[in-house]
Parts: sequence; structure tokens; C-alpha cells
Amino acid sequence: MKVGFREKKVSFAVGQDGNIRTMESELTYYTEVVKPQMILVPIGFKTDLGSIPQILQGMIPKDGKALFGYILHDYLYKIGLFTRDECDDMLREAMKALDVVWWRVQSVRGGLAVGGWYAWNKHREGLKCTK
Repeated sequence: MKVGFREKKVSFAVGQDGNIRTMESELTYYTEVVKPQMILVPIGFKTDLGSIPQILQGMIPKDGKALFGYILHDYLYKIGLFTRDECDDMLREAMKALDVVWWRVQSVRGGLAVGGWYAWNKHREGLKCTK
């Protein structure tokens, strides 16, 4: 199967604070980073899209071309089935599949290297899996 997303659009409900979205449709991603090759983000999953600092959102929008990648990455961090490196590699792979410009891919990669540990550790709290 070809790397990338099956869907061309998704729908979600926006929470009262305007930050959290709840998936109202599924999002399917095919990857070559890990097996199985298909990952399904289910209806009902909650995401903040890209966790991009406000000051950088003009250059790296949280709801731009990489939107599907951000939703996927939030889901991967949340479920704890893959290592942090695998999750980050799938985001990079997804951004490339979405034709996100290289400097944005690298910027997000750098941001994850610096601050991704916080979200990763927060999601590990309460999970039995500690990959």
C-alpha cells in the first residue's frame, strides 16, 4: 500500500474553549515505519491538532497542510503502542506524504526533539505500556 492518508477530509466538533477537537469521522493512515501498516484514528478521539506554540503558528500553522499528520501523531502518543521515535517518524513520514515543505517538517521535528518529551510523558501517566 502507498504511504499516506485514505481520506481527503475529516470532520470534527470544536470544544467550547476552541482548542480541543473531537473526531466525527475516522482517519486512516498507511505507514512503512512500523507494522501493521494501517493505523485508524477513531471517531470520538480528542486532539488539539498541532501543539505549535502560539508565537510560531504564523510560520507553522496547527491546522494547515500537516493537519492530518498532527491528528495522527496525537493519537499515536495517546495509545502508547509504539515508541516515541516511531511516533515521531510516522509524523515526519505523514508530513512528507502531505507535501508539507521540508523546512516545516524539519521545524516540527526539532520542536519534538526539544519539547515532545512533555506530551509523551503526560500520556504515559496511567498507561500500563511504557514504550
